[in-house]
Amino acid sequence: MSVTGMIIGSVFGALAGLAVINIMASMVKGKNNPWDVVVFPAMDDVASTVATWAEERHGYRLVRTEGQTRVYKKGINFLTAPMFLESTQGDAQHTLKAYTQVDGLLIKGNLALSADGPMAKLPRSMAKKAVNDLLATLRQPLLA
Repeated sequence: MSVTGMIIGSVFGALAGLAVINIMASMVKGKNNPWDVVVFPAMDDVASTVATWAEERHGYRLVRTEGQTRVYKKGINFLTAPMFLESTQGDAQHTLKAYTQVDGLLIKGNLALSADGPMAKLPRSMAKKAVNDLLATLRQPLLA
């Protein structure tokens, strides 16, 4: 095989791979189940419990804070879809939103941890186990 043939094959393979990832992201974006949401009465110091769970026990890192919402992320979108947990403290209630994200560079789609099917199954399973650990600590119902 010539060098030119190898280069053309590599470019074609890269473009085909990018197209497949964008198709997957588009499929995920089209689902009606972009995240799991758990809402429960506000308790003392949920934010520090979530921070300890995220950083010390499960390898999530704080990526941004928007008002009363803290967004934690695990993964860098290399070989597996990144996993997210958004924690929002309100006056009367606390909200947790958990999902994975399929990033096709051109299109991004969020997928609930409890979604069915093979799409992003490994990161969904890993994140679901970690989020259920947090929910058990907070004495809340686990994700199904």
